[in-house]
Amino acid sequence: MKETILIVDDEKDLLEGLKRLVEIELHCRVLTAENGQVALKILEQQEVDLILADVRMPEMDGFSLLKEVKKLYPDITFVIITAYGTIDQAVRAVKEGAYDFIQKPFEDEQLLHVLKKGLERGRLIRENKRLQKQVGAKIFENFVGQSTHLKKIFETIRMVAPTDVTVLILGESGTGKELAARAIHALSRRANRPMITVNCPALPEPILESELFGYRKGAFTNATSDHRGLFEEAHKGTIFLDEIGDITSSVQTKLLRVLQEKEIKPLGSTQTKKVDVRIIASTNQDLEEKVKEGTFRADLFYRLNVVTIEMPPLREIREDIPLLVDHFLKKTAKELGIPPKYVCPEVIDFFMEYPWPGNIRQLENVIKAAVVTSPSDIISLENIPLTQKKNLSPKALAEDNAQLDIDLSLPYKVLKEKVLSNFTVNYVKHLLERTKGNITRAAEISGIKRQSLQKILKRYGLDPANFR
Repeated sequence: MKETILIVDDEKDLLEGLKRLVEIELHCRVLTAENGQVALKILEQQEVDLILADVRMPEMDGFSLLKEVKKLYPDITFVIITAYGTIDQAVRAVKEGAYDFIQKPFEDEQLLHVLKKGLERGRLIRENKRLQKQVGAKIFENFVGQSTHLKKIFETIRMVAPTDVTVLILGESGTGKELAARAIHALSRRANRPMITVNCPALPEPILESELFGYRKGAFTNATSDHRGLFEEAHKGTIFLDEIGDITSSVQTKLLRVLQEKEIKPLGSTQTKKVDVRIIASTNQDLEEKVKEGTFRADLFYRLNVVTIEMPPLREIREDIPLLVDHFLKKTAKELGIPPKYVCPEVIDFFMEYPWPGNIRQLENVIKAAVVTSPSDIISLENIPLTQKKNLSPKALAEDNAQLDIDLSLPYKVLKEKVLSNFTVNYVKHLLERTKGNITRAAEISGIKRQSLQKILKRYGLDPANFR
């Protein structure tokens, strides 16, 4: 079915001229309206993909029409026509929801280019909605949280998934970078093709190179037959290069060729092979800093960094911790085939204050351990390892206790209060050092309300001025 453009202008001659031009050049159906009211009536009866409207019209101007269209038909792409020199109007139009603007007088090629881009944007939105409907909410079922940061990530994933752009996912270990990559693939046109995941640091350079690009018989000792590389395996699909910051300069050079030329050269071969693969990469390192140091190619970085998604550390989305705890409790109970367990409020309070260096993955492991070791259905603080360290030896435990000035002979309640007090003081000091004594910023990072943070400072005699 042909796409439909609605052109709205009170100049009849211009309307007819634009209608002929657009129908011939863009091969689409064109409807016309001499004012905004007529345009709205057409929209009630016809499906429209793009609206091209002049600003200056009697009765209802272009801005009023834009406002109504965005309210009633938010997915329709809207392009504004403004008079020469009225750049303020153009800026206002974009701020109010217009996709683009074009100034009179304009060249035919200029107008057609804007309209082509606008129609392409509409196709992406429709494809995005189709895919969302097709896969439902299951794609994001492992993403738990209602924080603003997480919602923005969902929206970015929904927008980039239907395209083939390269995506770079940044974030500390345990923040869900692979989950984001899988969501992008599942919402893409390549969803029915394989997604190959490569853990780059896990493979030494020679093995990683041969695994990525393949090799021919006789390329090296023990190469007794041809071997297809992972890029070939991912043909028409997606390849996820996890922790790409660790790859060597040799692999970087060959990867750049894939991005630039869409082709690979297996080890021991004199010929290249074309591949159709979408690349998603992730790293917990600062690639820009590695570029400055000369350990990561600048041209490769810019090729990878087309769209960036930054996964937040758990300490920056603390409002999601209660939801994550509930999710992991249910998930663990289901995996173990036991009734769900619950945590008491003091555990949540402790989790909300803990810095979580291992992020969401660490929280999940802590919950699993607590479910397994808790003798009752209610998980209390004594079932949570306070140091949050895995496989902690008695010697390390003694060292930690000494650092925290802990006397294990003290009664449980007294000891618990002492541990929490020490933790709170150390955590808040670190927070104030990081924010240079800025209370508002400290509250945002920690997830603690500003008023509550001020009470903590007062209780422990901490002065923000000492950190500025």
